[in-house]
Amino acid sequence: MVANSQVQTLPLQVDTLHIDIDKSLPTPAYLQLTEQLKQAIQTRVLRAGSALPSERDLATRLGLSRMTVRKALEELVATHYIEQRHGSGTYVLGKRLEQPVEQVQGFTDEARALGFKPGSVLLDVNNVPATSEVAAALSLNEGDSVLRISRLRTADDEPLALQLSHLTPNYAGLSVDLLKTEGSLYKTLEAQFGIIPSGAKQVVSARLPTAHEQTILAIGEHLPILALTRTTFLQQGVPFEYVQSAYRSDRYRMLLELTS
Repeated sequence: MVANSQVQTLPLQVDTLHIDIDKSLPTPAYLQLTEQLKQAIQTRVLRAGSALPSERDLATRLGLSRMTVRKALEELVATHYIEQRHGSGTYVLGKRLEQPVEQVQGFTDEARALGFKPGSVLLDVNNVPATSEVAAALSLNEGDSVLRISRLRTADDEPLALQLSHLTPNYAGLSVDLLKTEGSLYKTLEAQFGIIPSGAKQVVSARLPTAHEQTILAIGEHLPILALTRTTFLQQGVPFEYVQSAYRSDRYRMLLELTS
């Protein structure tokens, strides 16, 4: 189980951040505030998901007008450093992991290719009866045994996705020790069974997170998640894996390139 991260707020961090607005400088105060907050985000002093205080709070603590603070926040929103959620507040955005949809890649390779440090926390490994959804995807009968692997995927040590991978009975003997060593399910399958994915069918939708997903991903109930389901195939077109993933929408997006 992953502990729910503490929400950082600037009222507790102003001294640590060394926010110093010098009104004698020719640089406008709002730009000074913008750059100092941007620096704090880039150096991860303010981490992704951190909540910022209200305009009024910032203005009072920093001795600025609300108009000045609002202009600084608008600059940070426009450059995708923060986002303002209606009825909830203002939050720091992390760098987003962007998945190209034309490639079949495991999370580990995908994250590394995009410059992130991938991580994985193995939550559970069990043989379970296939649900009707899993059975249909894997061409099995409902109730057939499948190996279910539950993992928290991280990027740069930040929670990104909760993944449930289901493998057909052929791979029930997957080595958990090897999976922990490799960190990648596909590399483990290749090393132990000699199989390599050749194609996949993926469906993406958006929904609100469950209570369990809120805890694991350290998010609030109003942040949507991107729900991905993927059936992965061998070269012969035989399905071997069905994955159900819940990605944080503030840290993940999909890239689709279209040609005429």
